[in-house]
Amino acid sequence: MAQAKQTQTAAWASSRRIMLVMMSLPALYNYLYSMTVSDAYTLSPVFGGALFMSGAAATAYAQTYLGERRKSLTKRIRVLGTLLLAVMFLLTLMLWVIYPFFSRVSHFWELSAVTLVLTVRGVIARGLVGSVMRGRMGKKAFTASFSLLQAGLTGMIALLYFLTLSASSAWYMLGGYALSVLLESHTLWRDRKSVAMENRPEPLEKETAEHMAKELRQMNAFGAYQRMHTLILIALQATLVMVYTFIGITTQEIISCLAISVGCTIIMREATDFVLSRFKRRRPAALNLLLVGLFGWVYALTLFYRMLSDSSSLLMTYLTLGLCSAGLSVSVTSLAQIEREMTAVAQYRLRDHMQGYGSMRAVNTELSILAGQLFALLLLAALSLPAGVNLTELEFAQVIRDFRPLMILPPLLMTVVAFLLVLRFPMNNRHFQKLKRFLTLKDEDNPALKKQLDTVVVHKYINRFGLKIIIFFLRLLMPHKVVGKEHLQGLEDGTMIFICNHGEVYGPVAATLHMPVSFRSWSISEMMDKDIIVDYLYRNTAVRQDWCPNFMKMPLTKMFARFFLWAFKSMEAIPVYRSSPHELIKTFRMTVDAMQAGDNLLIFPERGDRYEPGERGYAEEGIGDLYTGFAMLAPAVYRRTGKAAVFIPVYASKKLKTLTFGEGIRYDPSAPASEEKLRIVAGLTHSIEAMAIDERETAETPQQKAPKETRDEH
Repeated sequence: MAQAKQTQTAAWASSRRIMLVMMSLPALYNYLYSMTVSDAYTLSPVFGGALFMSGAAATAYAQTYLGERRKSLTKRIRVLGTLLLAVMFLLTLMLWVIYPFFSRVSHFWELSAVTLVLTVRGVIARGLVGSVMRGRMGKKAFTASFSLLQAGLTGMIALLYFLTLSASSAWYMLGGYALSVLLESHTLWRDRKSVAMENRPEPLEKETAEHMAKELRQMNAFGAYQRMHTLILIALQATLVMVYTFIGITTQEIISCLAISVGCTIIMREATDFVLSRFKRRRPAALNLLLVGLFGWVYALTLFYRMLSDSSSLLMTYLTLGLCSAGLSVSVTSLAQIEREMTAVAQYRLRDHMQGYGSMRAVNTELSILAGQLFALLLLAALSLPAGVNLTELEFAQVIRDFRPLMILPPLLMTVVAFLLVLRFPMNNRHFQKLKRFLTLKDEDNPALKKQLDTVVVHKYINRFGLKIIIFFLRLLMPHKVVGKEHLQGLEDGTMIFICNHGEVYGPVAATLHMPVSFRSWSISEMMDKDIIVDYLYRNTAVRQDWCPNFMKMPLTKMFARFFLWAFKSMEAIPVYRSSPHELIKTFRMTVDAMQAGDNLLIFPERGDRYEPGERGYAEEGIGDLYTGFAMLAPAVYRRTGKAAVFIPVYASKKLKTLTFGEGIRYDPSAPASEEKLRIVAGLTHSIEAMAIDERETAETPQQKAPKETRDEH
């Protein structure tokens, strides 16, 4: 119980930090406010934003590498921290020393003081909220300290503004600062519980951290996730800074743009959470939603790139900003859910040694945040470079020319790469479900499942998402109505064997596209052998296609052969060695292993070898004669798992565009195996034939039925 609670806490803590990666409303506002203050002092708005980002990066570095948490950092993270510190020092030196010295700008120190106050205020206020929530400070002492902090800093800022700006500008800037205080205070109090958890690191010794990191590095799935996680968070930080820099220097509607961004972020976050929670039990959708979010994100950045060269309307700016905010929100929310799922992956390797996992993941997330902020700071510093001669004489047209390639292309390229990494991520939603089930078992309870998980989680394995994308679009081109799903309710994964009509290639295509549960299919071994697939496809399929000219049949066969080889490998199809009884034993062994690991099976056992070349090999309606050997899977599965397989008839109707599931036929282990085989095959044949009869009757028009009724009367 304690271990489970600890694991849940680690998952919550690590995923919560990902959700906080998106710059909060106060941080976004302070960034835009710094740009506005810079403009008020007749400096480049970008320069003010860069100064604020340097403070944000320094804060992120201190949060990770200073304090108690430093004791538990691994050697690799310390080395990386040294490199990041060097980069941060050089960028800060450029912004705070080199640029001002060569530009000889006025009011630089006034702008620096404002950005420094914004940074320090946030750090101290967050520390006070964390202290009162952890019981280290009383409520009265907190109220007095917090009020004194805000009043003192506000007084300093007011004095600075009225001494260096005109009265109207000073009041305007002071009002903006007051709004910043209110936004930050409200956000800190709303997230006070999260703030308290963030500042309470789990105890983790350096040796333990080193061992944990070493163990996790040996898992290919965890390494793939870490790369994907890091790249997405770096791209996220860079994108946010670039987009809001665009808002700050190209539009006067800052408040409305900020409202649209925050509104879209909140709405899409809640919508994504709703979808994830709704589909969590049936079919987790985090990876799918992450791809959707990344696609929207990439498209929005592409629109931003085009907008910088064209004079777009304000409405187009709003739409693009909304799309970008929505894509970011969906991506981050989905990534946080995957982070929670990855806790199970860590537990698969670390077992009962999860103490400190949350702290380790927090450090990785904070490092990604820091790297993203430094990358954004680098872009801002480079964008300020044209102002190195005289920041006060920077032309708006020059900003636009430098902004477009420098500010949009890097995060755009990183997001595209992140999209590709998600496509190649080794685990899919089905693997996560199996992993959770395995963690409730002992190793010896299901060796087949452990072997399958080792292949996916530990060893190098690439999940072929490309096939899923193809299936998604083919579903739109071949819509089918799924009928009889109620017959699948209450049946356990790993016990269902679906038997479908062939209908040439129609049955396999329709069933693969619209099957409502996960499955692995049987495939004739010739279709998975690159040396003979072309000849097999040509003799058994191509020659029967009257619509295709003879001279085109072989070239098309060769083209489709490559696709089928890739598709069957992507689906993890099980080869059926029909021509070799010895090899057929291998097929049964692989199938039983798959079903013990929780996979359902899809089989097309209709005989297509009783016809001469050129004739149709499968029944156009209903189902032809069946091979009967597949029914012997049931006793093999029962001997291995103690579970009775259920054979479910499936009929793919080309006329009605339906995929119909009949009532399952459960294997009876008490009956003789030979009798059960005949009973199962006969029952499946009768059920599919009955579905075909229903199809014909449904397809008949009233005019066709009338003569039939008249004939029946005679």
